[in-house]
Amino acid sequence: MSDNILQVRDLCMSFFNKHGELPAVNHVSFDVERGKTLGIVGESGCGKSMTSLCVMGLYPQPQGKIVGGSILFQGRDMTKLPPRELHKIRGKGMAMIFQEPMTSLNPVLTIGDQIMETIRLHEHVSRQEAKRRAMEMIAMVGIPMPEKIFASCPHQLSGGMRQRAMIAMALSCDPELLICDEPTTALDVTVQSQILSLINRLKAQTGTSVMLITHDMGVINEMADTVIVMYAGQIVEQAATADLFAHPTHPYTSGLIQSIPPLNREVEELNVIPGSVPMLYELPKGCLFAPRCPYATARCAAERPDIVTASEGHQVRCFRCMPGWEGQ
Repeated sequence: MSDNILQVRDLCMSFFNKHGELPAVNHVSFDVERGKTLGIVGESGCGKSMTSLCVMGLYPQPQGKIVGGSILFQGRDMTKLPPRELHKIRGKGMAMIFQEPMTSLNPVLTIGDQIMETIRLHEHVSRQEAKRRAMEMIAMVGIPMPEKIFASCPHQLSGGMRQRAMIAMALSCDPELLICDEPTTALDVTVQSQILSLINRLKAQTGTSVMLITHDMGVINEMADTVIVMYAGQIVEQAATADLFAHPTHPYTSGLIQSIPPLNREVEELNVIPGSVPMLYELPKGCLFAPRCPYATARCAAERPDIVTASEGHQVRCFRCMPGWEGQ
């Protein structure tokens, strides 16, 4: 049996509109090991969430289309499965915790009914058994008074409680892959810590593999075993977490790490990366990060670098890591 539960190879997903073809996910390749956490990090608009939606088969259609590559989940290519087969896998084989539970949960159904619906759809058990398992899941994610939460609608819960309810729903059918799309973005710091600790604890208990999507390098350092850094739809760096933080190689990765506020001293001004992520319809001709890069040269503005191996297990998309680079 392969050590990788998910293998994404050369994935390309584009939107089509009046501007033509807009590459939202551009030749992305990565693996998720069984029982491990893969972190995907980058600014808003870098393609993190769209990559996860491609894995789940939930990317916007018909304006969006996977135009190349493969997504192998347990040996089956998700890009070639009919909708009916995808529906069987979502919720059972893989599940997703969305960024904002208030827009993902049904506002007119109770939390209990929504968890039970997931269980009965995939497990084909009685309503009584589904209710028992739903109550177990609500208790497992650390929610006090499970009976009260079971009978509550989403608007009656706090943000942290809604996120815990989403986690309970996602784990209700024991998925082998859990995709967390910025699960703590809308929560205060103390609740963020509780949710991240909960995900780690449940991963250890169930053996579930995790894809964690975030813009927070601190969360990545705490949670992930391996990391991919995305920029404008491409992977610009990929490495084990400890290696990435000890030896950030791409200028974008270095900028993200340097923007983390230091805990041991006060600073008058935080480091920032100048500029912003380019729009899909106005991508630079050369390296996508060149307009914001302090090391950019004429070659960077004219050519797009390939991803190369900087060291064992550490890949980067930058001309500075290629043989013969001398500030050309």
